[in-house]
Amino acid sequence: MTLDLANLRTLVTGGSRGIGAATVRLLARHGAKVAFTYLKREDEALALQSELAAAGHTVLAIRADQRRREDAQVAVAAVEAAWGGLDAFVGNAGIWAATPAELEDETVLLDILETNVTGLFRWHAEVIPALKRAGGGHLVLLSSTAGQRGESGHGAYAASKGAVISLVKSLAPELGPAGIRVNAVAPGWVDTDLSAPALRGDPAQRARIAAIFPLGRIPEAEDLAGPVAFLLSPWASAITGEVLNVNGGTVLCG
Repeated sequence: MTLDLANLRTLVTGGSRGIGAATVRLLARHGAKVAFTYLKREDEALALQSELAAAGHTVLAIRADQRRREDAQVAVAAVEAAWGGLDAFVGNAGIWAATPAELEDETVLLDILETNVTGLFRWHAEVIPALKRAGGGHLVLLSSTAGQRGESGHGAYAASKGAVISLVKSLAPELGPAGIRVNAVAPGWVDTDLSAPALRGDPAQRARIAAIFPLGRIPEAEDLAGPVAFLLSPWASAITGEVLNVNGGTVLCG
């Protein structure tokens, strides 16, 4: 049996690059109709849309800010207008930045929480009614190993991703009776633009990070796209409230 996502009407946030872009590509290639949001990378977003459209896939790029409920309303309305409904939401957009314990400037702290946590609540307030209108569906949220074990010097990010896990555990029983499954994918280090300052600047530091992986390599964005697609597929029809760890064996939390 092959992975069949034919006509799955999906909205992916933060889809212009990294894990988001890899997910958009994979879902589209397996038959899904995929809308994805971007905020600053318009050239990359439009290039991705053109690439997939030229290959015969149905894609839609939407400029939207994860922090704004108004943008969620616009994005959901665009998907429903284009395809008649929404079946799946992938909450991928997020930011990662340092927040030392002896915090002097709250700007970064508030930006992380507003984007990674509060923004998700605002988008869910628009996405979940749309899934119900479609008769059920799927939510897959991107968490992190940081949300499971913490991350030194990045307490706000770790707290935000721990909140994502708690949100999944809360939404799964709440939305199950409406036919909506809710799961998370939790990566560790992934070689994307987000982690580029740590992984692509200093070869020695990259080597130290790579050495912690039992599989001997740092995962790439495509390694995360497959698990997301799986959780959206009929193969995962009895899975909800779970956190699928995709971290190369670096965090074994069961």
